[in-house]
Amino acid sequence: MSLDKYIISAPGKVILFGEHAVVHGKTAIAGSLDGLRTYALFEKRIDGYLELNLPDLGLQHAFLWQTSELPYNLVNNIETKDGPQNLQFNDILLHKIKSIVSNGKDDQEINHIQQIAALTFLYLYTCLKNNSQTLWDGMTICVRSNLPIGSGLGSSASYSVCLATGLLLGFGYISYENNEKQEIKKSSELINLWAYQAEKVIHGTPSGVDNSVATFGKTQSLRFLLTNTKVPRHTKTLVENVRTRLENFPKIVNLILDAIHGISESFKEILEKEISHPSLDKVREIAAQYDLHTKLTGAGGGGCAITLIRNDVSKEQIEIIKKALNASPHCFECYETSIGGYGVSVLDTCIDINLKEFLECEKNKLTEIIGWKYFV
Repeated sequence: MSLDKYIISAPGKVILFGEHAVVHGKTAIAGSLDGLRTYALFEKRIDGYLELNLPDLGLQHAFLWQTSELPYNLVNNIETKDGPQNLQFNDILLHKIKSIVSNGKDDQEINHIQQIAALTFLYLYTCLKNNSQTLWDGMTICVRSNLPIGSGLGSSASYSVCLATGLLLGFGYISYENNEKQEIKKSSELINLWAYQAEKVIHGTPSGVDNSVATFGKTQSLRFLLTNTKVPRHTKTLVENVRTRLENFPKIVNLILDAIHGISESFKEILEKEISHPSLDKVREIAAQYDLHTKLTGAGGGGCAITLIRNDVSKEQIEIIKKALNASPHCFECYETSIGGYGVSVLDTCIDINLKEFLECEKNKLTEIIGWKYFV
């Protein structure tokens, strides 16, 4: 069955242990966030145009391109149905797409995050459309998210997974209707592989953990308080700083990475049996006053902290802690959530929502209004 409109949803993530070590081949423990997700509305067009709406990134007007201007001739000759396991990242294609991302827009109208989001979409679209026999000649996409951007919660991976899933569906490489376990597994793996290509556009050398969590979801359920310090941080820069230290002081840094690896492995055993910043330290200090334990998540240097909530902690106690974290001068932003939510999912047009309604929907109402029905 070919759809003309559908909604894709993918969760954010938290890394409990091994944030930096995982980039260097060590173990990390991560889980999908329950309720903090990205949503993307895909709608078929036949006029040869691509429209990308990014209202939560502060973009006042949609990106608009003609499908005919994309450099399909630069796409490597691949068999998409087998996945891009052996696909070399196409720097030539990426460079060419960079030159057309801002088509019709003044440089002052768009910021770096908006440019990267558009570049990622066009890169995937060009690669996947090249081998597709679909009748889709263009599409309108609107992306919404209740994930804070640049806070270590996997917002870029959630976005990448939504794009990969929507394009693979639109171009006929996967189907959401086939409920056989083997086909679901095959579709999920294909989504994850293409989402990883998108993450390369955004981060350069991602570990692959974020897109895997956003695709497959699930983990052992843990309840916690997530606190956004609102201190901006740039994952790519923080990861490169660690890489530089590893190159300059390999013996020392490898010992640290091995120690982090050991912590992650120990936590795995516990589950089977049953780089900081002053703001993150402040979250830990406040939570400790209530006998709760906190750590950073993501690359550090700001972003978010996670505080484990034991079963004996009452709702009233949680509200008191949140009030303390929200209070001046910190003004942190708290989310009461858990890990172990569903991975990427698809909702067909049985939900009657149009582009205007989707654009105007309040971010905190996305989950309530949209929900999901079909899991890829």
